[in-house]
Amino acid sequence: MAHSAEYLKQLKTLHSKSAFGSGADIPAVVKEILDSGEVNSFLDFGSGKGYLSQAISEAYPHIKLYTYDPVTSPIDLPEQVDMTYSSDVLEHVEVDMLEKTLDDLFTRTTKYHYHLIACHPAKKKLSDGRNAHLIIETPKWWKRQLQKYNWQIQHEKITERYVEKFDINVIKYITVLKQ
Repeated sequence: MAHSAEYLKQLKTLHSKSAFGSGADIPAVVKEILDSGEVNSFLDFGSGKGYLSQAISEAYPHIKLYTYDPVTSPIDLPEQVDMTYSSDVLEHVEVDMLEKTLDDLFTRTTKYHYHLIACHPAKKKLSDGRNAHLIIETPKWWKRQLQKYNWQIQHEKITERYVEKFDINVIKYITVLKQ
């Protein structure tokens, strides 16, 4: 993930105060792909605490797993993987780094991408006052960004729900792309 040194400091501060990356459930559409036997290597990109990676390693021990997060697991990314997975990650990329980040992910991934992207303001703020979701765009906008790579959309879903407690309309764009 391309990021500035200043933004990495912001992320470290935010991670130290908040719970991020606590999802451990493997989405059904990802299970289907993994069960097909087509995926031998998997990049959990923006892994947070690594709970999804742990679930993948337990359920699919034969898959070579790479767990990356710029704060909690800053590994060197593999040259190539069959599948890249990101959940609530891309909206946290600095706007001027998004194209470089997507170029990198699409270059190193050979078969599948799974992305769940939040399309709404986050509840959390960075210490400099910015919303933790640096890119707040519509699912249509995100789809256009991902379609630039000419991969086939295999699965696409938009979820929307109103959370009264925070007075926010939570919108998620979920997609699977296949090479």
